[in-house]
Amino acid sequence: MQEAEKSEEKSRLVKAYTAIVLARTLDKKIVVAQRQGRVGFYTPTMGQEALQIGASMALTEKDLIYGYYRDVPMMLHRGVPMEVIINQIMGNSEDSALGRQMPSHFSDKKRNFMSVQSPVATNLPVATGAAFTQKYRKTNSVVLATFGDGSTSTPDFHAAMNMAAVFNLPVIFLCENNGWAISLPVEKQTIAEIWTKAAAYGMRGLRVNGNDVIETHEVTLEAVKRAREGKGPTLIDAVSFRMGPHSTSDDPSKYRSETVEEGSDRDPVVVTEKTLKSRGYIDDKLIESIKSRAQKIVDDKFEECAKIPPPEPKSAFEDVYGKSTWMLDEEVKDIL
Repeated sequence: MQEAEKSEEKSRLVKAYTAIVLARTLDKKIVVAQRQGRVGFYTPTMGQEALQIGASMALTEKDLIYGYYRDVPMMLHRGVPMEVIINQIMGNSEDSALGRQMPSHFSDKKRNFMSVQSPVATNLPVATGAAFTQKYRKTNSVVLATFGDGSTSTPDFHAAMNMAAVFNLPVIFLCENNGWAISLPVEKQTIAEIWTKAAAYGMRGLRVNGNDVIETHEVTLEAVKRAREGKGPTLIDAVSFRMGPHSTSDDPSKYRSETVEEGSDRDPVVVTEKTLKSRGYIDDKLIESIKSRAQKIVDDKFEECAKIPPPEPKSAFEDVYGKSTWMLDEEVKDIL
């Protein structure tokens, strides 16, 4: 590898590691805040950071993301301001949806993150439709759709995969296979391995180690390249492990005995650290600096957002009609 290429790779991977650490730090902060009653609900991302950021590294700014409720690491890596995420969790007056969306249902129009949908897999047909639009308009953009392993047992998964293959659309289906559909283990949810389902639709299917940010990046990059070249969709089965609960309303100790402890050899943070250390890109001093800075950023941003007041009650009556109706006017008077 040439010196310039090595320098570029180092910069790219250190940025990825920094985003992984930042996402983990924010994740833990929000969970603690929920336990304190400062946040109502949250879906933790711990264990899925590397696969999301590996995929993110393969995209350009013009590409579209139809994600699900666990994609905070990808958002941070792609430059979404942390306050956008925290404001949405808190539902305050700076939240773009003014608190009308359930927590963990993010969006960022400026960076092509489409709004998260609650029912699993419902984002997949929409993503496929968006990919059809990109092909029709010849934009050369691709669409990335993310979802959990449980989504592969839904009609929406079938409809999206079938249409994407039939019309040879530029869409990558990234299954964040964390082993659990809430409390249902993947082996009780599907007999076939998820990546093999692609063959039924006539598209390419691949399985990757989702704890390896480099492997996930390389496989996604190839899928993106094929999509841009008009070679159609790809299903990527990125295998990881959901280290925390499904949500802050869930207790995984009730249904599973296997766990991946933070700091263990299966923790994607540790896996990434070892990989980058072996290449001479980071050392213990830099690791400590990155983690310390991440903690300060998260603490500062969280406290800033916590001071933002809730939306004005009147805002619940706005943004629905271009012009208010007499019924709405009466309701506003009655409530306010």
